[in-house]
Amino acid sequence: MQTDMLTSIPTSIWADFDDAHETDAIAAVEAVLAELAPIDLMEILPHSHPKIRQRIYHLAGTVPYLMIDFCWQCHSRDYNETALIEGNLIENAKVLFDKSNVVHWKPYDAADYADAHAASLTGCIYRYGQHSRVLKYVRRGLYLEAYAYYHRYVLEPLIDLLRLIYTPAHTDYYLIHISQHIPPTVYERLTYFAQITTLDDIEARTNEARAWFDVLHTQYIALDK
Repeated sequence: MQTDMLTSIPTSIWADFDDAHETDAIAAVEAVLAELAPIDLMEILPHSHPKIRQRIYHLAGTVPYLMIDFCWQCHSRDYNETALIEGNLIENAKVLFDKSNVVHWKPYDAADYADAHAASLTGCIYRYGQHSRVLKYVRRGLYLEAYAYYHRYVLEPLIDLLRLIYTPAHTDYYLIHISQHIPPTVYERLTYFAQITTLDDIEARTNEARAWFDVLHTQYIALDK
């Protein structure tokens, strides 16, 4: 069971199954859930990993916010991929039973992420060199286009850089639970850049964001040494 250790609230339930019994494993879970209450919502989520299956359930009669996130993984999944980082507050596990020692921990090793981090930083720097794309649509008075380009070339690189600094093992989390992952003052600063309602907001924040990006870039470089 994967948990958010900052709140101690389970966020998803995981099960490992023999590859040949995938259909049976999913059916067994849904049968147990149906014994509790009818399943009135089920979403089958496509997963980027070929060895992972994921479904979201809601049981009739329960509060609308109580969703059950259930993941199955094929037992043939690479053993190294199931390792959790020691002391990681974002992804951890409360193991109910594990006869095959599927769940295990390892120390954080920056070298494991070096290539991905370098590529992410290069992307951030490139996009910050494209602010003219945002301002072009501001000048044309086209809010929706300016809004879209602002998110792509101003806000997203800030988020990516903050992830590199504060959650280096989970740089792909974007805004998921970010209020729990970065300091409150940094969260407030990011919120400021996310709050845009007019073309004037977009222009002003695009110009202001350059200075903060430079500060964060310097901070990341110092951490990476």
